[in-house]
Amino acid sequence: MTDPAPIRDRRTFPRVTSDDLQVGLRRRGHLGQLHGSVLDFNRHGVAVLLARPLPTDQENHEVVVSLRRGESRVDNIVGVVHTCFSQEGGFRCGIQFRTQSTRQFDRAQIEAALLNLEMDFAADRSRPTRPAAETSASH
Repeated sequence: MTDPAPIRDRRTFPRVTSDDLQVGLRRRGHLGQLHGSVLDFNRHGVAVLLARPLPTDQENHEVVVSLRRGESRVDNIVGVVHTCFSQEGGFRCGIQFRTQSTRQFDRAQIEAALLNLEMDFAADRSRPTRPAAETSASH
């Protein structure tokens, strides 16, 4: 028996991972905010690991997302939950940003902020890493 082929990523734009990106989610019509761990991100969406599942049905799948990385912050991003399934440690929820939604009042600013955040990740990945001996200026 052969191993199944690995699942290809169908995304047009690749997502990046980061341990220092924080997320907060608020379901439409709910006051409380949910916090989880970001699994991956790009300017079009985010995958989050949560303790509880989020609904994916058409009536209840809209969320408002806030992202923070250091001093960079993007608040009140309209998104929809496309997938949510059980995974070790919780529930993996895939959220697509809907910046063109009529509910997204500050579209241009949100899109620019998301693009800047994504570009920051790209810049971090392209910076060369040096061994500690090379970074010392004492010699």
